[in-house]
Parts: sequence; structure tokens; C-alpha cells
Amino acid sequence: MQQLYGLVDIQLPRDARQQIDHGRTVHFVSQTQPGDLAFFDNAEGNIVHVGMLLEDQQILHASGEVRIDPLDHNGIYNRQRQKYSHKLRLIKRLLPD
Repeated sequence: MQQLYGLVDIQLPRDARQQIDHGRTVHFVSQTQPGDLAFFDNAEGNIVHVGMLLEDQQILHASGEVRIDPLDHNGIYNRQRQKYSHKLRLIKRLLPD
């Protein structure tokens, strides 16, 4: 995400746990816009993953490979495995409305 946002001259820290401190909170998945960042936590509550929202509540993220998966209020759903791969914590908007 750091490199993608750098292409549009928005500087972000390297790690997702630092990136979550930037932008404005989006309260509902249904209100997301392409370019919003979704952050995910582990069982201990630590931010461990980030992805970029696309249209139709799809998310671009890298988890072993670059993937596009559906996102809902629970998190990222992996259709091949038929289970959630990441638990949603927060969505942030960094781009202008």
C-alpha cells in the first residue's frame, strides 16, 4: 500500500500498524470507495494486514500472493477455502472525497 499510495504522492509508513494512524475512518463497508484502506487484526488485536478497496466491496491485498477477494463487515472472504482469511478492524479513507 505504501508504494501504491506513493504513486499519487501520498506518503505512508511501511507497516500496516503505522498506516492505520492516517486518514479518516469509514464506519461501514457499504460506504467504502475505491482506494480506501481496510485494516485487519490478529487474535491479540494487533494490526497485521492491510488491503485496498476496489469497486463492489472487493479488496486488493497480498497474502502469500496478490489477491482480489470480497470484503464484508467480518473481513476478507476467501472463496477457494470457503472461509474468512482476515478479521476486519477498521477502514480508513486517505484520498479526497
